[in-house]
Amino acid sequence: MALNRFRRQVHRALAVGSLALFGVGLGGGCASTEFFNEGPGQPSDRASGTVPAGSLGVCKVRDTKRPVIVDQTLWDNARVCNSRTPRGTIRLGWGKAEAPGDPEADKRMESILETLRESPKEEGGNDRFTAMLRKIRDASIKDPDLRSRVSRERVGNTVCDFTYLLNTMVKERARLDDGNACSAQAYDQKQRNEKCIFDVARSDAVWVSSAWDCVAQTNEIGDEQSCHRLCAYDDYCTRQVSCAASDLDLLLCVMGVCLPEQRAGF
Repeated sequence: MALNRFRRQVHRALAVGSLALFGVGLGGGCASTEFFNEGPGQPSDRASGTVPAGSLGVCKVRDTKRPVIVDQTLWDNARVCNSRTPRGTIRLGWGKAEAPGDPEADKRMESILETLRESPKEEGGNDRFTAMLRKIRDASIKDPDLRSRVSRERVGNTVCDFTYLLNTMVKERARLDDGNACSAQAYDQKQRNEKCIFDVARSDAVWVSSAWDCVAQTNEIGDEQSCHRLCAYDDYCTRQVSCAASDLDLLLCVMGVCLPEQRAGF
């Protein structure tokens, strides 16, 4: 009887060994599973400082000055543009930051700012603004960096009513947005939040940028207003959008706020 008991124990041990060999029974299959350490993965957009999807990105052109219409903090925190900067990024900067700079560029910028202070006036404001734009177009045609932004349709003598257009949009934006004067926000890569591109403490910056999200057509600004709404559904105003869009795009680029390619239009 002792011999039979010994034989049964041997048979049982062989059976268990066979089951374990083939990975069945006794949890053998699970015990052989191996898990590899995949690491922490890629950091999120906001953690890494890159621009999250749906936000506008900005960079500053190397050795240029801060555009006076651009928010100081956004400029300070913006990274320098390089070959890896996405095409959809807005380029900031004008003139030359390094001494001795560019005296002619400084004079042009001061002339532009002086004109902007007068342009909102209903009496003679539009004449001053269009005369300034005519000079800018003539100079930009000779500039390889700006030539593509000069609309061929606008080289002629067609006169747009910029003063009416922008005055209307400033007032309507304030009404629609509870007094918020910011027309476009960009992602601040250092503070990791959205910040207004333009310096809303400056009346000239607010005025000239009031149509930004209407004429820029970036399709990336989450809370943009339509041109019709900003014109208060005024047909005369909306006709001016088509007339003025390319010139506003060119002007803002000359002032140091450049979309990477000409996309202005109604």
